[in-house]
Amino acid sequence: MQTGFPGLLRNVSQLRVFLKYVILENRSLQDIMHRAILLHMILIRGGIAMGFRIILLSCLLLLASGCSNDDPTRHNTFVPLTSIEVSGTYESMAVGTVNQYRAIGDFSGAFTRDITDEVSWSIGNDDIASVSIATGTEGLVNALAAGETSVTAMQGDLAGSGPVVVTEALLAGITIMPQDAELQAGITLQYEATGTFSDSSTQDITGLTTWESSDTAVATIEAAAGLATAVALGTTTISAAWQGLEGNAELLVNAAALTSITIIPEQATIAKGTTVQFTADGESSDGSTQDVTDLVDWQSADGGIAVVDTDGLATGVAPGTMDISATFETAGGTIEDTAELTVTDAVIRSIVITPEESRIVEGEKQQFTATGTFSDRSEQDVTELASWRTTDNSVGTISNTPGSRGLFASTARGTTFIEASFDGVTGQTDIIVD
Repeated sequence: MQTGFPGLLRNVSQLRVFLKYVILENRSLQDIMHRAILLHMILIRGGIAMGFRIILLSCLLLLASGCSNDDPTRHNTFVPLTSIEVSGTYESMAVGTVNQYRAIGDFSGAFTRDITDEVSWSIGNDDIASVSIATGTEGLVNALAAGETSVTAMQGDLAGSGPVVVTEALLAGITIMPQDAELQAGITLQYEATGTFSDSSTQDITGLTTWESSDTAVATIEAAAGLATAVALGTTTISAAWQGLEGNAELLVNAAALTSITIIPEQATIAKGTTVQFTADGESSDGSTQDVTDLVDWQSADGGIAVVDTDGLATGVAPGTMDISATFETAGGTIEDTAELTVTDAVIRSIVITPEESRIVEGEKQQFTATGTFSDRSEQDVTELASWRTTDNSVGTISNTPGSRGLFASTARGTTFIEASFDGVTGQTDIIVD
């Protein structure tokens, strides 16, 4: 048997796998301890002396010190933040409007996540704009005067900045969506107001307008938020007013009542650490159906296997099978449906980006999608989980903002590669801008 340092070199590939597992993949304490035992056996087979084994394993276990003994499933905090990307919802904004900026943190290239509410926000020129640091509205920029400045997100010694462009454009019109809606009594509906400005730009001004219902006996609406609630049979006009202009929409409340809920999909299988979007369709007594995903109460039967947010987006936590439920309270009682979710321990093996070898004209945008193939041969859309980058930012930029990840915006002619990385695996394609 080969002993000493050569024995360790013979197993260096296994050691590298362990180090990547501990440091870069943000594993739990249980996972790390299990792998440490396996590594100890590898070192024994390699003929490594006991003293050296103890020193090496002690150092490795120190890396797990970010894990809590009282919560063995909590992820360690060793993976360092290496960069911050800041971007806004709109490229420019009119005076008096707001623009939500988000900070996306890149953790050593292993993963990215939204850290908007964890960073310190500041504005370059507070005469042009201000930025909120209040809980729940972090990164929200308010335009005060025409000009250009920047907004910065900082955590520790790291900082990322994004441009803030405020124009002199004036409000030219307000459009309310949906224009013609029909609801059952007791159902709510979120209205949105879009402002069109004198420079032809558009912005969401839902939170800036004042909302009213012409007949509150038929439906009420929250004045500052645009959330309408159907009350009784009839028709009412919903209006949104701002800066002397007004937009209108009609709302019909019928006599039908919600009778059942159906969750789609009924069954789903995902890998640990990935997500699946559930939706809920509601059927009414008149036979009509509508999307009630945002109206129902979503629950996970076992948060140790998967969790689900208020929008029906479920995230796999650990292998197992459990139910996701959607409930809605009516005057006649509770309406409910369940779907089965299975979480596997499959790991991602490859990523394919589509469309492949695309071609667009300068100034256009292209949405890319990342599909991951896992060790159990299953496939999942990992577009919103991946970290996106381009190899040449002079040709264009690609978004890492939740909800628009993988959206490439061209800025100049040329060719660049598009990369999507998730859990240590990277896929690549190229795009030509003419």
